[in-house]
Parts: sequence; structure tokens; C-alpha cells
Amino acid sequence: MALVVVLGGCSLLGKTGSAESGGLGAVDGAFHAAFYKAQVAKIKGDRAGAKEALLSCLDTDPNSDVVHFELARIERMDGQWAAAMTAVERAVAIDNSNPWYYREYAEIALELGRNADADAALEWLLENKPEDDVAAMMLLELRSAEGRYDEAAAVIDVLEKEWGPDPEWHFERHRLHMADGDVEGALEDLANLERDFPEVVEGTLQRVRILASLGRSSEAEAVLQAALNRTGNGRLHLEWAHMLTATGDTQAARGHVRTAFASDDVPMEEKVDIAWTYIELAELQPELRGEAQQLIDLLIDAHPTSAAPFELQAALYDIQGQSEAALDALTEALDRNPNSAERWLEACQLAIGSQQWARLIGLAESAGSLFPSLPVFPYFRGTGYMELGDARAAERQLKVARNLIVDRPDFESDVLSMLAQLAHDQGDHVASDGWFDLALEANPQNILALNNYAYYLAVRKAKPQQAVEMAAQVVALSPGNANFEDTYAWTLYVAGDFEEALTWIELALFHEGEQASATVLEHAGDILMALERPADARAKWKAALEAGGDADRLEPKISAE
Repeated sequence: MALVVVLGGCSLLGKTGSAESGGLGAVDGAFHAAFYKAQVAKIKGDRAGAKEALLSCLDTDPNSDVVHFELARIERMDGQWAAAMTAVERAVAIDNSNPWYYREYAEIALELGRNADADAALEWLLENKPEDDVAAMMLLELRSAEGRYDEAAAVIDVLEKEWGPDPEWHFERHRLHMADGDVEGALEDLANLERDFPEVVEGTLQRVRILASLGRSSEAEAVLQAALNRTGNGRLHLEWAHMLTATGDTQAARGHVRTAFASDDVPMEEKVDIAWTYIELAELQPELRGEAQQLIDLLIDAHPTSAAPFELQAALYDIQGQSEAALDALTEALDRNPNSAERWLEACQLAIGSQQWARLIGLAESAGSLFPSLPVFPYFRGTGYMELGDARAAERQLKVARNLIVDRPDFESDVLSMLAQLAHDQGDHVASDGWFDLALEANPQNILALNNYAYYLAVRKAKPQQAVEMAAQVVALSPGNANFEDTYAWTLYVAGDFEEALTWIELALFHEGEQASATVLEHAGDILMALERPADARAKWKAALEAGGDADRLEPKISAE
């Protein structure tokens, strides 16, 4: 049906006639067939075939404007701009009253840089087809780009007359005046916008920003006050707050911010961004925490079903060290919008921070049902079960996590290290060593895996040289860590290198400071005894006992002859 319409219309536009047209009346049969072939080729995307068929049409009727127009469009699609211009010029010459030809002419002329020709074609369209707002905007942009602002403004006048009053025309005039450097004219355009469309606050906001940038703060405040009296729009309060903050009057600004937060006119996303700014500042300036809390309270009152205010509340509680309260608030956010893996992840981390292991397992189970392909949630479940002493459940979850990991060797190494720890805690040293070996195969620089593996080997007095090498790698990767230095010292002690062990245990004691741990003190005593310094060794063992060390193990050392 579409082809019938196109062909019928185009055949008539072709202005061809023949008495020998095989039953087609006044329509030339050859022209009709060629044009039909061209349309079919176009539909199939065969532009070369369409062009060939159209040229056949011109063989039959060289004065068919529609064929020249169709050729122009094909040449343009092929990037043959000069040929396209030749074709469209011919179409316009044959029929100088067709607006489609003028639009095509203008677009090709613009591409060729023939701006004057494009302007003339678009001017014709403005006068003869003013409802073509696309062509009018092309003319507006052309004249604006060339700095012909008065002529561009004339285009806006035609558009406004054709389409009726609209804030857009005021904004376009404002844009032209600003481009021309006429700030006062631009301000007047915005004032006219406020007069004609008093509920459109964008004009007021722009006018206030310009006045403030010019240092005309009193005028800006007067404009804001008048607009607030007229509309009460919360966005105006927010703008006033920004202006006051820029001048250093933060106390007055806060009042306007609170009013804006209670308003439905301000998008919630904008309120949330501002609240986050307050929370970030409050982390460094505790005196702002009360103000941040007020804003969050206003957000919760205004948007009680949204997750974002409760997420903000969780963040504020967190920086105040209230982990459980933060987790409660984040749970409220998840109740309102559970479809955020990042929010579930944060909730799990808060549960770990507050050592709520059962709650961690519950959160990770809920998250896992929503995001079953993410390995982090069975990993968290494994962590929770491990802390609660359920080794079998922990192992099962950690193995699930490992099976879900793809191209994340560092994470896989951490999961394998936890499996190694579980096996160690169960006394299965063969399995533990196997898991540690896999962890280090996945990430040879996993510091915790290296440290723990080395220490457990040293405690068992197994593979002493391997333990020393791993512990040496740890202190090289993370220098100045007392725990790692203690491990290195103990592996050296087990390997029989007592002098080097003493050097590293003294470094560990130095980095622990005045509150040295019982383990490091006891190790220091053992190393000193191996170096045949019994008095110094007993002093360290006594210090270890005072630091909370195991009396059943330390007292016999202290009392031994």
C-alpha cells in the first residue's frame, strides 16, 4: 500500500505523459517501472541500485523534480555533497514552492559551508512554512553562530507568533543577549519571563545567579524575595542558601537549606547530594553533625518511603562510631529498596564491624537470594559461620564463594586462606597446607596467607626453610608491622638462626611500643634463652605474664633453673 501511494504521487510529480504507456494512461510506463525499482532498492538498502533506477527515470523525464530530490538524498547519504547540491538545485529550479526541497537544499548547503545559500533557503521556509520549527531553529543557530543576533531574534519573533507564548522564547532571547555580551538585555529577558510565566522559577534562578556574579547581591536577594512571595518554591530557598554560603553567611544559609529540604519543589536527588556534603564535612567538623541530622530528619519526613534518607542516616551514625545504629538505619533503607548490591555489601560490612555474626549471616542470605551470582555474599556467610564456630557450614559457604569467583585471583586467594584457617583450627594440617598452597598460587603476594602459613609451619616446626622464606617476603612487602616481624623472628628461631631472630623480635617490640603483646614478649624470652641470656629471658617472660600471657606455660619457664 505504501508503494502504491509513493508511486502514484511521484508519478504525477514526474510530469511525464505518453499515449503509448501500456494502459497507464498519462503516466509513462518506463518512468513508472524505473521509479518503482528505485523505491524497492531504497527499502532494501541498495542505494547504488536506487540511484541507477532514478537516473533511468531522468532518461525518460529529465524534468522530474521529485527524481532530482530523491537523487540529492541518496548522494547526501553517500557523502557526495557536491553531486547532492547539483541535484537539489535542479529540484528547486523545477519546483520552487516545495518546502521539502528547500529543507534539503539548506542542509546540503550547510555541509558545504555555503551559509548564505542555507540562510536564504531557511528564510524561505520561515516565511512560507513557519510551522517548520526544525528549520527555524536551524536558521536561529546559523545566525547566532555568525553573530547576527538581531536577525536571529527576528526568527524567535516568528516562532513565538506561530506557536504562541512559551518560556522557551524568553530563554532564547536571553541566550542571544548573553552571546552578544548584552548582560542588561539578558537580565531584562529573564524579568520578562518572570512577568509572563511567574511559576517558572528557572528564569528567576538564572537571573539571581547573574546578579550575584556581578556583585549585585542586594538586587539578587530582592528578586529572590519577590519570587518567594509569589511562588514559595523551595528551589528559591536553596538558591538563596548557595548565595549566602558564597558570602560566608553559613548560619543564615542553613535556615534556607532546611526550608528547601521540607519542600517538594526540590528534587530529592538534589537534597541527598547536599546532605552527603554535610555528612562528609561533619566527619571532619563534629559541630556540623547536628545540622546534618536535622537535614536527614527533614528528608525522612518528606520522603519516608525512599531508601536514600536512611542510607544517609546510616552514614552519619557510622562516622559517629554507632555501628549498630548505622546497621539498623541501613536495614531500613534495604527494606525500602533491596535492589542494590552495594547497599547489601555495606550492610554486611557494618555487621562485621559491630561483630553481629548471626545478623551478618541473615543479611548475606537475603542478599544472596537477590544476587546469586555474586561470590561476596557466600563469603560473608562463611565468615559469620566461622566466627560462630560452625566450621562445617563455614567451609560449605566458602567453597560456594570460590566456585562463583571469575577472574578475581586476589579475592579467590582470600577465600582459600580462610579455608586454610578453618582446616588449621580443626587440626587438619595437611588440608590447611594444601589450601594455603592454592591461595599463594592464586596470589603469591597475599600477605596474610604468607604470614599465617609461615607462622603455623614454625609452630609445628615443619618446613623451617620454607617458613623463613615466606616470612621474609611478608616483612619486605609490609615493613614496620610488629605482627609480621614477630612471625619472621619466630621462623628464624625455629630454623636455629637465633641472632637474626633477636634482631627481628626487638624490631617487633619497638613497633608495638609500650603496650607490647604477651606473644611477642614470650617469643623474645624464648629467643634470649636460646642465646643463653637467662636473666633477660625471665624478664621478658614476666612481662608477658603481666601482659596476660598463658600462666601455665610461662610460670614453669620463669621458675626453671
